[in-house]
Amino acid sequence: MSLTAKYQPMGRFDATTAAQHELALLQLLAGDADSVELDFSKIEFVSSAGLRVLLVTANAAEKKGGTLELIGASAEIRDVIQMVGFDDFVHLKD
Repeated sequence: MSLTAKYQPMGRFDATTAAQHELALLQLLAGDADSVELDFSKIEFVSSAGLRVLLVTANAAEKKGGTLELIGASAEIRDVIQMVGFDDFVHLKD
């Protein structure tokens, strides 16, 4: 049975906050969840450190047979994710 955990960060997804977000997301996947729905509707900025968290989380979900879904991201953040090719493993949803 598939179980999706939901997580909603706020503000910036960058070097200052990356470690706390990575820990929280990996803890969700260490439990029963095999997928994560990441609500980016309140995220203003994503840095390379934040992109790394997306990569690590997507890899952890994939190892459990799940996925990483990103919902509510701004057009600018969606563009960055697509530009770096992360949309191959981060599923963008409206």
